[in-house]
Amino acid sequence: MHFDNLMEALGEFGRYQKVRFFLLCLFSIASAWHALNMVFIGASPEFHCDISALNVSQTPLENLSHSERKDLLIPPDSECYQYDLMETVTSMSGSFDERFLESRNATYPMPSRGGFNLVCEQSFWKSTTKSVFFAGRLCGAVVFGQLSDRFGRRPMFFIGCLMLLVAGTVASLAPSMAVFLPMYFCQGAAHTGAFLVAYTLATEMVGPRYRVIAGFVSQSFYSIGFMTLAGMAYFIREWRYLEIAITLPTVLFGLYWWVLPESIRWLISRGRDAEADKILRAAAATNGVTLDEDVVTALKQDPSMRASRQYYLVDCVRTWGMARLSLNVWFNWLVNAMVYYGLSLNTENLAGNPYLNFCVAGAVELPAYAMCILLLNKVGRRGPLILSMLVGGIACILSGLIPTGDSGALETLTVILAMVGKFGITASYGIIYLMAAEIFPTVIRNIGMGVASMSARIGGIVAPLILDLQSYSKPLPLVIFGGMSIFAGVLALLLPETAGKPLAFLFP
Repeated sequence: MHFDNLMEALGEFGRYQKVRFFLLCLFSIASAWHALNMVFIGASPEFHCDISALNVSQTPLENLSHSERKDLLIPPDSECYQYDLMETVTSMSGSFDERFLESRNATYPMPSRGGFNLVCEQSFWKSTTKSVFFAGRLCGAVVFGQLSDRFGRRPMFFIGCLMLLVAGTVASLAPSMAVFLPMYFCQGAAHTGAFLVAYTLATEMVGPRYRVIAGFVSQSFYSIGFMTLAGMAYFIREWRYLEIAITLPTVLFGLYWWVLPESIRWLISRGRDAEADKILRAAAATNGVTLDEDVVTALKQDPSMRASRQYYLVDCVRTWGMARLSLNVWFNWLVNAMVYYGLSLNTENLAGNPYLNFCVAGAVELPAYAMCILLLNKVGRRGPLILSMLVGGIACILSGLIPTGDSGALETLTVILAMVGKFGITASYGIIYLMAAEIFPTVIRNIGMGVASMSARIGGIVAPLILDLQSYSKPLPLVIFGGMSIFAGVLALLLPETAGKPLAFLFP
């Protein structure tokens, strides 16, 4: 008996699976909060040099308002400097010269960023923090993938939640960057590892007809987290309180200890037949079905249902056929993550409120996932993956190359094209997530997914660096994002179609 045949007899998406699947989806919301918190935690509020302590008595500036003094003393687009007071007084009728600039301590018109004061000479810490966070995500993807295949999905999920709770809490209380950075690294590792395990559990517990729905509903909850983070950040402006607000709900996932089962596939692959049988009986009772007494024995009669040895990362590339698939999947993950995070972090270039822009960038993902749910079981995975990457890539390139000038209509068009690009890359990111879980055999699925997620983290690291190229050429980042999306879409032609096929257990 193949495992998918068992799922059909058990109920491919019965009450037992629905309850636990929904609980795993709730973690997707919390995971999105942590994955994207750097947009607000690392944001720079408006600031300028502190001019309140300057002695302007008996000078022409004495009778001016604070705003008028700021206009005279602060150079345009140079918040880290101010003009020398005495030179300003003697030159009020002339032009200012940069040789009179001097640095001052920054002051914020909003609460300071927890005392870190990451502006001017200290601004490099913001990019360093992002790199450290993504490095943590990269480490978590590899380590949790390897350990969950060795020790099980369930324990690694709870270890990830505990690690996330501790790291997030300590980070919110950190007195210095020396404490904050290692905690932020651990936060990135924990949320990525736990999310990867939760996604794998959700995929493995449903039957083949519901895998598409399961995958994209889980991603849709991630989008809900995307949007709700904007609302939380709008009302909680101090980063320490925001960090606490997104971390403390992790405590609730500890209650899953009594309801979240281990992966049946993993248990059977490890020879833990009694535990697998117990879970199957509980699921059958909840779903109102009866299974044969020797169901586990019947599963094990299939020679593909038991792993004969321990599997490692090298097994993903041991044969040419497996290496070709693995490298293609991993590269597609890298490109999808690079473009996805690049467009998400680029929301500040949209006209309007940054919190609303961020929320819209999350909202556009929901129709993309809805489209995938409606189409993928009917037309397959590979075709929509290729089409969404090509359309999204072309939209990104056009958005970058269209000269807007002072035309409001053209500016609106570039925003619409950017959102089309976000729509396309969101759809393709969800599809490659699903295809990766279906392409890798069970015995190396978490390892393969772990390296894929690691590749995505590399893409996330590269994305802000590409966005910095706007200082040289404004359309260049979108052109790069679009070109890489098109290239990866062409390479996806070499991937197999996985729709309607049973999940492989061992190597073909």
